[in-house]
Amino acid sequence: MLTIKDSTDKYTSMKILCISDFHGKFPNRLYSFGKEEKPDLVLVAGDLSESDTFRDLQFKNWDRLKADTTIEDVIGKRKYKQLLKSSAESVINIFKRLEKLNVPVIVIIGNADHISESLAPYHLEKSGIDHLIQEFENILLVDRTFIEIDNIAIVTHGGYRGVKSRKSHKEGDSLKYAAHKKQYTKELESLFKNMKDRAHTIFLTHDVPFSTDMDLVNLETSPMNGKHVGDDVYRASIEKYRPAINICGHMHENQGKEMLKDTIVANCGYGHNGECCIVKIKDKKTTVKFYKL
Repeated sequence: MLTIKDSTDKYTSMKILCISDFHGKFPNRLYSFGKEEKPDLVLVAGDLSESDTFRDLQFKNWDRLKADTTIEDVIGKRKYKQLLKSSAESVINIFKRLEKLNVPVIVIIGNADHISESLAPYHLEKSGIDHLIQEFENILLVDRTFIEIDNIAIVTHGGYRGVKSRKSHKEGDSLKYAAHKKQYTKELESLFKNMKDRAHTIFLTHDVPFSTDMDLVNLETSPMNGKHVGDDVYRASIEKYRPAINICGHMHENQGKEMLKDTIVANCGYGHNGECCIVKIKDKKTTVKFYKL
């Protein structure tokens, strides 16, 4: 367990700036807003890396990719490696701006982010988000961790199982894209057992819970338009452990909130376009306000 303590107790009442899905861009208006608001903490729900190029290729070749064909197969190894390096290193400019906010920043990875291990086959380990983040003092990259900041607990669970992972799983697939349902369930059980007070607990994820307003695709260019694509394990965990709030992202078009039992599910929105939210926790009350800057 990672514990961060502050003897001034200033976090008894906490103001948190929540952002997700930068996708390689930190808009000036969003950065200025972060400076003006002076939050106590910043939470980033993944997808810092530029991924529009990969996304366009995925949608363009959707039918081919269904048949065990990869984007690398489609465009060739050399071009794929170039795109991979550019995408991975796009987080540097995001980190520079987050660092200048001069407050603690907690980051989890999303489906667009690249860790050193996944880049190793291309000899790009030094371009991994976990390597690049090391030079920034105010930013902490976490994954599947229970964090305490005074009386506020944060259960972090980064990564992304993928839509297809609920039906099948192939051994050897990257955890980033496909994980065993049992593994996710076991990890979350282990993390939530540390929870002392649900009213003071934040659940930080990249993906959104399944079968909600948050996970309904509303994008005509997507092959999944009109379908629910969220994570069923996250939904089950929220209903079982009832944290005060689940902060998530991933679904760019679905900024907003809804209730799952006693839990606020808050999608930060598309940070790339200047969307974010402010979460305030005071005593036993949690509120969230959304911004389109």
